[in-house]
Amino acid sequence: MHSTRVLFTEPGRAELRREVLPELSGDDLLVRTRVSLVSTGTERNCFLGQFERPSHWASWVRYPFAPGYSAVGEVVATGPTAARHRPGDRVVLRRSHQSHAVVSEGSVYPVPDEISDEAAAWFALSAIAQHAVRRTGALFGQPVAVAGLGPLGQLVLQYAAVAGASELFAVARSEARLSAAAQHGATTVLAGGIATHIPTITNLTGDEGVGVAYDVTGAPDALAGLAGLTRETGTLVLVGDTAWPGQQLFGGAVLRRAQTVIGVHDSDIPRAPAGRHLRGTFAENVKLFFHLLSQERMRVEDLVTHTFAADEAEAAYKLIAAPDNDAIGVLLDWRRIDL
Repeated sequence: MHSTRVLFTEPGRAELRREVLPELSGDDLLVRTRVSLVSTGTERNCFLGQFERPSHWASWVRYPFAPGYSAVGEVVATGPTAARHRPGDRVVLRRSHQSHAVVSEGSVYPVPDEISDEAAAWFALSAIAQHAVRRTGALFGQPVAVAGLGPLGQLVLQYAAVAGASELFAVARSEARLSAAAQHGATTVLAGGIATHIPTITNLTGDEGVGVAYDVTGAPDALAGLAGLTRETGTLVLVGDTAWPGQQLFGGAVLRRAQTVIGVHDSDIPRAPAGRHLRGTFAENVKLFFHLLSQERMRVEDLVTHTFAADEAEAAYKLIAAPDNDAIGVLLDWRRIDL
């Protein structure tokens, strides 16, 4: 068995390489990828090799580097003890961009029939965004700000709306991303830098500021700006992982206003229940995401702005590497190439 994988062979270069897969055993599944979603912020940094050294980024990204972690596939074969899945089942899996993968049965999640491949591919980013909103608790009646409206920021915005935010301020430099936010729950969209909108948001919230602000920009100076438009004892949630952590600023408002800062990362999501009452495991987040899609309380298909055949992967990465690009959802379509 073979697979074709996307690899960053050096900064600014993406190639497809063929590799041998292990034989099926136990409860293994052989999954053929249908589509995979690019995590545009993270994968852009990895593609360009532009990040602080030393940092956790520099420790993680070593070339050749296999990007990606959000794929939709079809089971084509099963190991001898696999019991929950059979050939033809659609599943989502956390694997890099590759045509085929051998995975354990417990590491995949079933896709309901009514959910398209293009929507299901958002499951991994959705779990991160959902976790960010879970960490802040109920948002009923709270004015909320979301800065950074790439794919992760768009999902945070939608989950904040589901969680009861009374007002949703969306801040970004891209008019196209602001337009998408306005169609998915934002009550006020503001173009430009965060600091320029502190007076506006403060005024619109009765001189108090927002109760919760989500930084999904990946910019090291964004958090300090968001602190300036967040009320006393409010909460700042750091979701975007900046490539320049040594330059990250909190600003004096965090201290003076007794604000709480919460850091959110994919690795913080519980993978398995650790008690009778623990909620919000990765599997539960995926299940809820599909449920909300089925109820049309969330929408992601219309956030797909670009689709590339998998053998055009380098063009996809050059697109998201371009300054001020308006891409939101970028898919690699493995159904469009002959493997």
